[in-house]
Amino acid sequence: MTRSVLSSRSRVVRPVAALVLAAVVATVAACGSDSNNGTGPMDVSGTYSLTTVDGNALPFTIPNTPEHTIVITSATATLGADHSYTIAGVGTEDGSDPGTVIADEGTYSVSGSTVVFSSSTFSPASYSAAATSSTLTATVPGAFAGSTNASFTLVFEKAS
Repeated sequence: MTRSVLSSRSRVVRPVAALVLAAVVATVAACGSDSNNGTGPMDVSGTYSLTTVDGNALPFTIPNTPEHTIVITSATATLGADHSYTIAGVGTEDGSDPGTVIADEGTYSVSGSTVVFSSSTFSPASYSAAATSSTLTATVPGAFAGSTNASFTLVFEKAS
């Protein structure tokens, strides 16, 4: 099902959240197992901060959004030891006061260096990410943010 993602602030939260979620999940894509098979971290739990989008530092203005101008100023992904996750971010829409532009939650699984996120906010959407001991990197479709760009690459760094 396709939703108009930029017609109101509440709709912006979900598409941008999907963008960040997709990044995190795309970076850690795989299915079911928590074994690392010697190829990556087994425990990816922790707090991660969004550092770049398409190689650009924050704040990041989502390009090619025909209806609204959305700027992401910060975002955090928290992966629990219980395999739950939340994503929250702050930014602006059309120059408004800063507010929530990213919000998502669900569960994740790990296989090797791939993390797969299953969104309960955008059910049945799932996304993947590649994990190292300190980063999550995901490539997500531009449509999740209401952009005509084909995709975005998001990099999250783990807090110390």
